[in-house]
Amino acid sequence: MGKYNWKIIKREGITFFFKYEPDAPDLLHIYVRHLTTISQALYVWFNGVTVRNEKYNRFETSTDKCCLYWDWKNQEKKEVMIITCFGRI
Repeated sequence: MGKYNWKIIKREGITFFFKYEPDAPDLLHIYVRHLTTISQALYVWFNGVTVRNEKYNRFETSTDKCCLYWDWKNQEKKEVMIITCFGRI
């Protein structure tokens, strides 16, 4: 996971990793880029419909209001890396 700093959140036995924005190290990437929050991202993860995008090597989970891009950091340990989360138009 390289040079980035991460906010780590545990919910329902799953550990989620949210990347901080390199140019604004106090803020999460999902907020700086898309004005979305951890609560919104977790809601989508637990309540949305998921498909695997093989072209981009990620999972895409969506509800009628939000999309979440993510991948397993370590599936056996139930660790999820959040790539981004954004509202649907």
